[in-house]
Amino acid sequence: MSAADTTRQAIVEATKKLISKSSFEKLSVIEITRLCKISRNTFYYHFDDKYAIIQWIFTTEIEPRIAPYMVKDHWEESISTLCRIMKEEKSFYSKILQDTGPGSLYRTLVEYYKQALMVCFAPLCDQLNIHGEDREIVARFFSHGTIDMICDWVYSGMERDADICTSILNIALTAGMFR
Repeated sequence: MSAADTTRQAIVEATKKLISKSSFEKLSVIEITRLCKISRNTFYYHFDDKYAIIQWIFTTEIEPRIAPYMVKDHWEESISTLCRIMKEEKSFYSKILQDTGPGSLYRTLVEYYKQALMVCFAPLCDQLNIHGEDREIVARFFSHGTIDMICDWVYSGMERDADICTSILNIALTAGMFR
């Protein structure tokens, strides 16, 4: 691992630790740099802001694990995998998903699932003569529903078996658009 990768990983770990104890909203770059024992310039060399850290976490830790399942026949596994990832760092994800502003993990997940759903829905949308903006509305509806159900599970303490929740969500999805 290069020095840059080591520093970037230290920043990410510090961010996760700080968010687990407080909130993303209250998190400051100064707190992160103090915990990492790096300068602000070093922080900004690696990340533009704290939202860039969340994007990095998504692209390096979440997306590689769920991407193989972002197809129609494996949709349920993408959701189960996402839930397992979140349960591995329960405290962090419980806090980070409370932020729903621009650049948030919530919005990133909604957009990611929307794009995947647009691809999955394409044949059915063609068959139903749903095009353009209408196709995006359908995908956004199911994306929000999926991510909001995951968030409900997270906010309730992740106590219920994620695979059961995923199965129920999959039944709802397959009963509609995935027939």
